[in-house]
Amino acid sequence: MMKTCLNSRDGLIVLEMDKLAYIQADGNYANLVYMCGDSVLVTLGLSKLEEVIRRAWPSDKVSPFVRMGRSLIINQTYLSEVRINTQKLVLSDNVGHKYTLSVPKPVLKTYRENIYDLYVRNQQM
Repeated sequence: MMKTCLNSRDGLIVLEMDKLAYIQADGNYANLVYMCGDSVLVTLGLSKLEEVIRRAWPSDKVSPFVRMGRSLIINQTYLSEVRINTQKLVLSDNVGHKYTLSVPKPVLKTYRENIYDLYVRNQQM
Protein backbone atom coordinates (compact mmCIF):
# COMPACT_ATOMS: atom_id res chain seq x y z
CA MET A 1 0.00 0.00 0.00
CA MET A 2 1.49 3.30 -1.15
CA LYS A 3 1.10 6.14 1.37
CA THR A 4 2.39 9.69 1.66
CA CYS A 5 1.73 12.66 3.93
CA LEU A 6 0.68 16.27 3.44
CA ASN A 7 0.88 19.03 6.00
CA SER A 8 -2.43 20.71 6.68
CA ARG A 9 -3.45 23.76 8.64
CA ASP A 10 -4.58 21.55 11.51
CA GLY A 11 -1.98 18.79 11.34
CA LEU A 12 -1.13 16.01 8.94
CA ILE A 13 -3.09 14.22 6.21
CA VAL A 14 -2.07 10.66 5.31
CA LEU A 15 -2.92 9.84 1.69
CA GLU A 16 -3.47 6.27 0.55
CA MET A 17 -2.27 6.73 -3.02
CA ASP A 18 -3.49 3.40 -4.41
CA LYS A 19 -7.06 4.17 -3.30
CA LEU A 20 -7.06 7.71 -4.72
CA ALA A 21 -9.28 7.93 -7.84
CA TYR A 22 -8.61 11.50 -8.96
CA ILE A 23 -7.60 15.00 -7.92
CA GLN A 24 -9.69 17.97 -9.07
CA ALA A 25 -8.42 21.55 -8.92
CA ASP A 26 -10.68 24.03 -7.13
CA GLY A 27 -9.07 27.48 -7.30
CA ASN A 28 -6.10 27.50 -4.91
CA TYR A 29 -7.29 24.20 -3.45
CA ALA A 30 -7.51 20.64 -4.68
CA ASN A 31 -10.11 18.02 -3.91
CA LEU A 32 -8.63 14.53 -3.52
CA VAL A 33 -11.31 11.92 -4.20
CA TYR A 34 -10.98 8.27 -3.17
CA MET A 35 -12.70 5.41 -5.01
CA CYS A 36 -14.86 4.71 -1.94
CA GLY A 37 -16.40 8.20 -2.18
CA ASP A 38 -14.43 9.94 0.56
CA SER A 39 -12.74 13.22 -0.33
CA VAL A 40 -10.22 15.59 1.22
CA LEU A 41 -9.80 19.28 0.38
CA VAL A 42 -6.18 20.45 0.56
CA THR A 43 -4.55 23.85 0.18
CA LEU A 44 -2.21 22.80 -2.63
CA GLY A 45 -2.44 23.26 -6.37
CA LEU A 46 -2.11 20.45 -8.87
CA SER A 47 1.52 21.27 -9.69
CA LYS A 48 2.53 20.83 -6.05
CA LEU A 49 0.49 17.65 -5.80
CA GLU A 50 2.22 16.29 -8.91
CA GLU A 51 5.52 16.81 -7.08
CA VAL A 52 4.17 15.01 -4.00
CA ILE A 53 3.07 12.08 -6.17
CA ARG A 54 6.40 11.96 -8.01
CA ARG A 55 8.36 11.91 -4.73
CA ALA A 56 6.07 9.30 -3.17
CA TRP A 57 6.37 6.85 -6.06
CA PRO A 58 9.35 4.47 -6.14
CA SER A 59 11.82 5.42 -8.88
CA ASP A 60 11.75 1.90 -10.33
CA LYS A 61 7.97 2.00 -10.90
CA VAL A 62 5.77 4.05 -13.21
CA SER A 63 3.18 6.16 -11.42
CA PRO A 64 -0.42 5.49 -12.51
CA PHE A 65 -1.27 9.17 -12.02
CA VAL A 66 -1.54 11.35 -15.11
CA ARG A 67 -2.44 15.00 -15.58
CA MET A 68 -5.53 15.57 -17.72
CA GLY A 69 -5.52 19.26 -18.63
CA ARG A 70 -5.33 22.16 -16.20
CA SER A 71 -7.66 20.93 -13.49
CA LEU A 72 -7.50 17.15 -13.22
CA ILE A 73 -5.13 14.33 -12.29
CA ILE A 74 -6.45 10.76 -12.59
CA ASN A 75 -5.31 7.39 -11.31
CA GLN A 76 -5.14 5.25 -14.47
CA THR A 77 -5.50 2.11 -12.38
CA TYR A 78 -9.24 2.83 -12.33
CA LEU A 79 -9.60 3.82 -16.00
CA SER A 80 -12.71 2.21 -17.46
CA GLU A 81 -13.80 4.28 -20.49
CA VAL A 82 -12.72 7.22 -22.64
CA ARG A 83 -15.71 8.80 -24.41
CA ILE A 84 -14.42 11.35 -26.92
CA ASN A 85 -17.77 12.61 -28.31
CA THR A 86 -19.31 13.31 -24.91
CA GLN A 87 -15.98 14.51 -23.45
CA LYS A 88 -16.20 12.04 -20.56
CA LEU A 89 -13.70 9.83 -18.81
CA VAL A 90 -14.97 7.03 -16.57
CA LEU A 91 -13.07 5.70 -13.57
CA SER A 92 -14.36 2.53 -11.91
CA ASP A 93 -13.20 -0.08 -9.41
CA ASN A 94 -15.62 -2.65 -10.92
CA VAL A 95 -17.29 -3.27 -7.55
CA GLY A 96 -19.81 -0.43 -7.56
CA HIS A 97 -17.80 2.77 -7.32
CA LYS A 98 -17.75 4.85 -10.49
CA TYR A 99 -16.88 8.43 -11.43
CA THR A 100 -17.68 10.11 -14.74
CA LEU A 101 -15.45 13.15 -15.27
CA SER A 102 -15.62 15.92 -17.87
CA VAL A 103 -12.38 16.34 -19.82
CA PRO A 104 -11.75 18.61 -22.84
CA LYS A 105 -11.97 16.77 -26.18
CA PRO A 106 -8.37 17.55 -27.33
CA VAL A 107 -7.00 16.17 -24.05
CA LEU A 108 -9.10 13.01 -24.39
CA LYS A 109 -7.99 12.46 -28.00
CA THR A 110 -4.32 12.66 -27.05
CA TYR A 111 -4.89 10.49 -24.00
CA ARG A 112 -6.78 7.85 -26.02
CA GLU A 113 -3.86 7.58 -28.46
CA ASN A 114 -1.39 7.18 -25.59
CA ILE A 115 -3.52 4.54 -23.89
CA TYR A 116 -4.00 2.69 -27.18
CA ASP A 117 -0.24 2.68 -27.73
CA LEU A 118 0.35 1.44 -24.21
CA TYR A 119 -2.21 -1.36 -24.17
CA VAL A 120 -2.68 -2.45 -27.79
CA ARG A 121 0.33 -1.63 -29.94
CA ASN A 122 2.83 -2.81 -27.33
CA GLN A 123 1.02 -6.17 -27.11
CA GLN A 124 1.24 -6.62 -30.90
CA MET A 125 5.05 -6.43 -30.87
